[in-house]
Amino acid sequence: MFPTDYNFNNSIESTSTKTNAQNSVGRNMRFDFKLKRFVIVDGVNVETNQVDAIKQWIELFIRTELNKFRIYSDTFGLNLDKLVGYRLPRSFVVSEIKRRITDGILNKVPCTESVSNWRFDKGTFSFTVKTTTGEEVKYEYEY
Repeated sequence: MFPTDYNFNNSIESTSTKTNAQNSVGRNMRFDFKLKRFVIVDGVNVETNQVDAIKQWIELFIRTELNKFRIYSDTFGLNLDKLVGYRLPRSFVVSEIKRRITDGILNKVPCTESVSNWRFDKGTFSFTVKTTTGEEVKYEYEY
């Protein structure tokens, strides 16, 4: 049933570490989320640096509704519909938003190590993401 000339022990990767693809941001084009289009200057797409690329990945992760678009995997995106606007205890909503975003960023956004410094205030929240290069990316979102 399985080929006898292939060593399967070398092909199994640990699920606790990020793959090489998740440890590099790669080449990213700047996207303006307000205008909903790529930034083009003199007919050429503008590339981002690593910190701006990570910010764009975070923005894309938070703005993408879970399981809505087939181009993304079924684990990429966020679903806050059942949390925001319902009569749930605030402490539960805050902890669940923190958990969902932290898990998603650490597992789906490349070059991230930790998410910390959460702040919730009247319909907005902010946090800081530490990258693998040691830089910190601050992010603020309005829900």
